[in-house]
Amino acid sequence: MQIEPKHIDQFVNDGLTLIDDVCTEQEMVAASAGFDHLYTHGEKTNGITQYFDEPGLIDVLQHPNLEAAAKIMLGADDVVLNSSACLFKRPEDVTEWETQSEHVDIQFSIEEMESTPRRMLAMMMVIVDDLPEGRGNTFVRLGSHRVIAEWLREHGEEPVKAQPTRFDDLPQELIFTELTPIVARRGQAAAFSTAVVHCGSTNIDTQSRKIMFVNFCPLGMMKQTSGNHNLREVRSAWREKLQDSFRADRQHLLLDNE
Repeated sequence: MQIEPKHIDQFVNDGLTLIDDVCTEQEMVAASAGFDHLYTHGEKTNGITQYFDEPGLIDVLQHPNLEAAAKIMLGADDVVLNSSACLFKRPEDVTEWETQSEHVDIQFSIEEMESTPRRMLAMMMVIVDDLPEGRGNTFVRLGSHRVIAEWLREHGEEPVKAQPTRFDDLPQELIFTELTPIVARRGQAAAFSTAVVHCGSTNIDTQSRKIMFVNFCPLGMMKQTSGNHNLREVRSAWREKLQDSFRADRQHLLLDNE
């Protein structure tokens, strides 16, 4: 993995940057098998699973390259694991590649995004299996996080963090870029801002989509960077449970220091 200044610029300005060689082929083969086990023996057979402790996916959660990339993107000396999600989507009986449920997860202000360290989350979107066009790709409106943040500053409004904001509920006068699909190969990771307008799409491919979001925040900023504070105890219990699975040299990622 090599992170260059262009990656930081893209994360800051576009809200997303794609990083090569974050995970090895062998690591992703193991993670793909972990997905299969989770969605065969877990509570769901499809869709999004949060706060999981699937043994086959633990090594991704504690991966040093994800931590290193998050530190660089956030300008932080230390980061901790905030949350994570598996996104599994089986092939659908449809022929049209269509976007679905456009929204913003957690908004951040210009001041939060430009502070040192950045008072925000860095979502690391791990590409477990190849993600060609049509395989349930995530779509983004590049730069939309800054368009929203500038509007908030101009109108003296606070960023919405407690719940996601639907695209249709954003100010109608805002002008965004067109939706762009994230197309990537196994082992890459996209450093992704929660404040970017994004959405899912239908899976018209013949294989399932497998991606993971491993989300970090600067140490000591868990509360102010998280969205729904009603999930605070859930997140805390999840990190505590992971202590039994994380290696000794990775336990620092589980500090619950707000």
